[in-house]
This record gives sequence, structure tokens and C-alpha cells, in this order.
Amino acid sequence: MLSHNELYSENVARIDRLRRYDIKREIEAALFSARRILSIKDIKNIFPKIHKKEILILIRELIEEYRTFKTSLEIIEFSDSRFELKLKDSIVNSIEKFTQGDLLEKNDIKTLAIIAYLYPSATRKKLRQKLNNSSTMYTSLKNLKKLHFIIEKEQKISLTQYFYDYFQIKNRDCEIF
Repeated sequence: MLSHNELYSENVARIDRLRRYDIKREIEAALFSARRILSIKDIKNIFPKIHKKEILILIRELIEEYRTFKTSLEIIEFSDSRFELKLKDSIVNSIEKFTQGDLLEKNDIKTLAIIAYLYPSATRKKLRQKLNNSSTMYTSLKNLKKLHFIIEKEQKISLTQYFYDYFQIKNRDCEIF
């Protein structure tokens, strides 16, 4: 028969396991729903009372769970503690016809391509010239910022690390959002 202290310790351990399981499921749901790379700061905002180190441990446990169960999904950890839940590259080609389409609209892609071409000296003025004063430029810039592909500082338009990660391009000098 277990003593009172042993019973108490066993219950605390069980509650801790359940709590960790619930937190990992919420992290998983956030990564799934986001459809973009999330920073540790984004994830920490869901759990303001939990220390950043504990969240990192739980995310890394979740990454290992995905590896262990050999699913078609994987969680990728990028530099600066950023994470993405995505289909494994080996699966993408076989199911491509079922995907719902691209994250970016045609005008956004055109605008982003010109920014990348002009980078690192991209500005609104230069972009306006290349797009022949296109009225869609402002909407595209807003969308690209919202999706974390670019940031604007002091009239300069910069590519973010997310841009390089999303397009699987080796990082050049870029802004971290």
C-alpha cells in the first residue's frame, strides 16, 4: 500500500503529464492553424504563465513525437527558435493536386519578386517605378507584411528570414521580424 506522500507524488506527476500533454496539443494546433512559421514569442503569447524554456522543451518533444510516429507531417525548427508544421517534402508532390492553392496572390508574388530583385536597396519609390505606379502595390505591401515576408523601416523595404525559409533560399543579410 502506498503512503500518503507517495500517493500525493504520483498524483502530482500524473497532473503534470496531463498538463504537458494539453500544452503540446495547443502548440500543435497553433502551428497547424497558423499556416506560417511561428516564433517562440508567438507561441509564448498563448501561454503567458509558462517559461519560454519549458515551451521550447515541449515543442522539441513534439518534434520528436512526429519523428517517432512517422507521420506525413513534420515540425521544422528554424534559426532563432521559429517553428513550422508542414507536410514532409516527400509527400508534397504526390498530393499537390489536392492542395487549396497558394498563400500568395498573383499581385503579391509580382510585388515580392520585384522587392527581391531590388533588395537590398528596395524602397516604395523604386517599387512604384518598376510596377508603373500600380494601385495594387499598397495592398500587396500590406499583405506581404502581414505574412511576414517583408518589413519596412525608414523608407527601406527589407526581406525577412521568413521569406528565405518559405522559399527555401539560403539566407542573405535580412531582417528578422
